[in-house]
Amino acid sequence: MKFNNAAQRIFGSTARPVVIVQETNDREKRWSAEARVLSQSGDDLVGQGSAAKKQKAKDIAAKAGIEWLRSQYPLVNLSGV
Repeated sequence: MKFNNAAQRIFGSTARPVVIVQETNDREKRWSAEARVLSQSGDDLVGQGSAAKKQKAKDIAAKAGIEWLRSQYPLVNLSGV
């Protein structure tokens, strides 16, 4: 949720933040997830994560996405998201 809020604060309605999970049917493989910002000008990968559990992989990718947004938009106040 924080990734969504941060991206919406920066981009408004011009871009849509998503976290995409690579599905796996193999219990031995780790889950992979990507945080992306989708807009008319393209699809930007802003964070990645992998973990044994699906939700953990999503959380790691979203956290990496927030950190990327903070590094690229340092003048935007992202406190409280």
